[in-house]
Amino acid sequence: MGRVTNGANGPISGKVGSVVFCKWKGIDYVRGLPRINKNRKPTKSQAKQRSKFSFMQERLKPIVPLVRLGFMNYANNKTGHNSAMSYNLKEAVLETEDGYKLDYERFCFSKGILPPPENVQVEVNDKKLSINWKNTSIDSKINRNRTMLLLYPEDIRISTEAKQFGNCRFELHDEIELPSELRAGAKFHLYLSFFATDGSNNSSDSVYAGVIEIP
Repeated sequence: MGRVTNGANGPISGKVGSVVFCKWKGIDYVRGLPRINKNRKPTKSQAKQRSKFSFMQERLKPIVPLVRLGFMNYANNKTGHNSAMSYNLKEAVLETEDGYKLDYERFCFSKGILPPPENVQVEVNDKKLSINWKNTSIDSKINRNRTMLLLYPEDIRISTEAKQFGNCRFELHDEIELPSELRAGAKFHLYLSFFATDGSNNSSDSVYAGVIEIP
């Protein structure tokens, strides 16, 4: 829809019918809308890119609330979800003969300026994962950062477990439960990051803490 700016005698901007009113270097001009053939088949490159995009969209679908937080401040002109899509499409997708697969060690659900977790250690205790890390910060504000945990299954039919705003950085420990519908041979990938709850919405890069396989 076209808009009139600066009063009734001002220039029009936007689409009106089959034309678009635009401005370039202070000059107002009009251009026609491009003709699009709706029956046109995508090129091989376009089809490949769409398939890759759909793959990542499906992988992020179970953790949208988490990536919205983790990537909230990653790019000023993008939502957290869009930033996570862009980053992981570029960094964490592997092409195979059968299609696409996730590079779990390079995958991130969080990117930011806070110090990331250090020396993460994981133990399986009954139906929980016990996670420990080292902390070298002496900044009391940073030490109050809260954990964000992700237990991500290779089989997307299995429930994804996530934890927002867990323990504080200075506690050096947190836990996350394994999904209830465990299957023998199922593999889960564990990630840990920190998030500031002081209103800044800053986060750390998520750290890959390894794979857990159910015997």
